[in-house]
Amino acid sequence: MALIQWRDSYFVGVARFDKEHRRLVELINDMFIIVRDKGDSTALNTVVQALIEYTEYHFSSEEEAMEEANYPDLVEHKQHHADLKKKVTTFLEQITAGGEEVRTELYHFLREWLINHIVKEDKKYTEYLKPS
Repeated sequence: MALIQWRDSYFVGVARFDKEHRRLVELINDMFIIVRDKGDSTALNTVVQALIEYTEYHFSSEEEAMEEANYPDLVEHKQHHADLKKKVTTFLEQITAGGEEVRTELYHFLREWLINHIVKEDKKYTEYLKPS
C-alpha cells in the first residue's frame, strides 16, 4: 500500500478537471495516511466525508460539462459515478458497524477506482470538451 503519485498519464487535458482529479488524489492520500498510521475513526470519518463531498462536486461538474458538450457516453459515465457512490456507501456502513479491517480495503478500492476511471473513462471525454 502506498501513496498515489500523480503522473502525467492522469491528465485529461481539461484544466479544471485535472485540478479536481489532483484534489481527489490528495484526499485519498490523506485517507491512506490515517489508515497506515491506524488513526482513529473520527479522523478517518472526517477525511472520507471530505472526499465524498468533493467527489459529489467533481462528478456534478464533470457531468454538467459533458452534457453541455453532448458527450455521447454521458449515461454510461453517470452510471460509473453512481456505482462508485453506492460502493463507498456500503464500505462506510461496514466501517461504522465496526469493520476496522475494511478501512484498508476502502483505500485500495478508491485508489484503483480513481486511477482506472481517469485513465480509461475520463480521457474519453477530452475530445468532446474544449481543453483549457
